[in-house]
Amino acid sequence: MSEAAPPVPSPSLRDASRPRQESCRILGLDPGSRLTGWGVIEADGADCRCLAHGRIEGGSLPVAQRLARIHAELGDIITLWQPSEAAVERVFVGRNVDSALKLGQARGAALAAIGVLEVAEYAPRAVKLATTGFGGAEKLQVAHMMRALLKVEGRLTADAADALAVALCHAQHRRLAGVLQARSIG
Repeated sequence: MSEAAPPVPSPSLRDASRPRQESCRILGLDPGSRLTGWGVIEADGADCRCLAHGRIEGGSLPVAQRLARIHAELGDIITLWQPSEAAVERVFVGRNVDSALKLGQARGAALAAIGVLEVAEYAPRAVKLATTGFGGAEKLQVAHMMRALLKVEGRLTADAADALAVALCHAQHRRLAGVLQARSIG
């Protein structure tokens, strides 16, 4: 069975009339209620490199404190790394509604911290397909590809690897959108 092409970010999340810069800094996020992965990449055309990555740990804190931590630490990360765009993994709703609600809350705290940055959303399968070539890739495969494609050295947690994959997926989509825009103009 062949994989479908990942969807282009929803026009409601970005202003399609704004010209895209060739080079940009992208913040990728993999929100979670206990662990939120983040990664910052520099995308210059087809070349991408990892600038920083990590995870925000909420652990066993009460929910409100976990959400406040996500918001505050992402604010610090944005201030430090000055991304121009952000990409967030879309919430996957499985069988556990309670887990989906908690994930949605963490995602909301992350989006509130992002503020005025342009934000794109990608489904988990689309991220895996764009970065590993297989929409059902396991976390170890995603981490392996992030190490290879972004030349990440040292420790890379699964959460940070997923966040870097979201950022890389966005870099690929914005590059493709630029190519398509150039072809339609020319």
